[in-house]
Amino acid sequence: MKYAPIIIFVYNRPDHTKRVIDSLIANEEASESDLIIYSDFAKAETHLMKVNEVRSYLKEIKGFKSVRIVERIENYGLAKSIISGVSEVIGQTGSVIVLEDDILVSPYFLRFMNSGLEKYKVEEKVASIHGYSYPMNTIGLDDTYFIRGADCWGWATWRRAWQYFEPDGKKLRDQLISEDLVARFDYDNTYPFFQMLTDQILGRNNSWAIRWHASVFLKNKLTLYPKESLILNIGLDNSGTHCDDNDYLSKEFSLKSNHDFPKVIEENFEARNRMVNYFRSISKQQNPTLDSRFSRIAARLLGFAKRILKRLFGFLRNEERKVEITFTGNYATWDEASTICSGYDSDIIINKVKVSLQLVRDGKAIYERDSVIFDNIEYSQPLLLGLLFASALNGGKLKVLDFGGSLGSSYFQNRKFLSKLPLVEWSIVEQEKMVSIGKLEFENKELRFFHTIGEAVKNRQPKTVILSSVLPYIKNPYEVLALIKSFNFETIIVDRTPFFIKDLPDRITIETVPPEIYIAKYPAWFFNYKTFLDYLSDKYELVESFESNDHYSLVDAEIIYRALIFKRKI
Repeated sequence: MKYAPIIIFVYNRPDHTKRVIDSLIANEEASESDLIIYSDFAKAETHLMKVNEVRSYLKEIKGFKSVRIVERIENYGLAKSIISGVSEVIGQTGSVIVLEDDILVSPYFLRFMNSGLEKYKVEEKVASIHGYSYPMNTIGLDDTYFIRGADCWGWATWRRAWQYFEPDGKKLRDQLISEDLVARFDYDNTYPFFQMLTDQILGRNNSWAIRWHASVFLKNKLTLYPKESLILNIGLDNSGTHCDDNDYLSKEFSLKSNHDFPKVIEENFEARNRMVNYFRSISKQQNPTLDSRFSRIAARLLGFAKRILKRLFGFLRNEERKVEITFTGNYATWDEASTICSGYDSDIIINKVKVSLQLVRDGKAIYERDSVIFDNIEYSQPLLLGLLFASALNGGKLKVLDFGGSLGSSYFQNRKFLSKLPLVEWSIVEQEKMVSIGKLEFENKELRFFHTIGEAVKNRQPKTVILSSVLPYIKNPYEVLALIKSFNFETIIVDRTPFFIKDLPDRITIETVPPEIYIAKYPAWFFNYKTFLDYLSDKYELVESFESNDHYSLVDAEIIYRALIFKRKI
């Protein structure tokens, strides 16, 4: 058998590096293997001593067929080091085995990797071999199995597969969206790979691994995994940039010496389901009020900047929802503000909302708002009171037009209290993309989607209009109010809408949404309370005004978010 060269990427951890080399030498194939070591230069003067200590040790290494050391004269960082190093070596040799300076290997690691490389070297469907297996339930699984995508802890590949690597994360993200693969890419929404890819695009991390995984995943190629892990990561000890101690991914490696390979080259869905259950189980074990260990594990696994679990998953306990939505500026026109904004019709945002509400719809999550999943429903009591008031006026029947109602957030939020009413008809008027998704994914006997108010009125004759956090984001809100008035709805419920406390004129600002929710900026109105009431007063009387749950602010003005219930005058 021809043995693939081994590449190791090292930096400033001499003890870890020595342990990795020692573990490799314990493989009998080491003496027949070429070893190439890429030593990155110090990124800070304080790291230089340790970098030099590593380099001194490298010159003493024996036990391999050959040893070549590449000493960088500038700091590459992990992503550039791996991309350039793998590309260089694989271009010359056709296949490689890749390790970092914190990956201990089993005495049978090289046997497994080389056997896999040899067996599947001309099999286009297989893109890589992986030495690590997640500590999931493997009872009943075969010795080895295939999973779609790629991985990064002790891996090997061929030149024919490495050519799939796409360095442009935006291209990968756009393709995942266009092919409707985001949920599958995220292991049925149990692991935040898509958000990690988005973070790479936005410069929050510089991961090569998420791009490698996405590249292989989008080509519908497979990676071979062992049932029992053949590597042990010793970098989860705070010694590395992205590390912390944990017991969720690190486990002792197997001493199994021989492996049977799959009889069929296809994804093992049972193994994939075990991984899904594993990701789901560890997310439940974490305490979201603390810096999550899992996020740091994920950071190490994919080379990402450390993030807490609630940011990765968009998951927050209700008492923790302290995101910094900001409003700035005072723009003369909506168009002026719009020129520097990205609107709510972004495909990424719509997809996040869709995925979150699918979880709520299917009973896998409790409550969604603005694409964020909560562990308890955060009721808008004024909205619920308004709905019950409207139903009382109509013998218990509730026929709602939810203008700008997304994919049904308010419907799903309040269905527990509305389910006993004799009739509920919930009609949502939204933008084109939302309506298309709504009709396909969310419509039921009660919930339906329409493109215009007129279309909804013609089909369902709603009696009540909901305007929940929607008027601030419409170019001409008073034109919408005029249209609503023209249909003579019996009640109007305005919720989560900002008004100045003082007598200040209506104002256009720019709202910046934090990345914990999604990346977006869009124009937003703040209203003069008296002007707003006066505009409706010719046809509607104010039944009640409440302070709503939202509490955001402007730097130079005091505001209050209100909920208002109006009834048509007789």
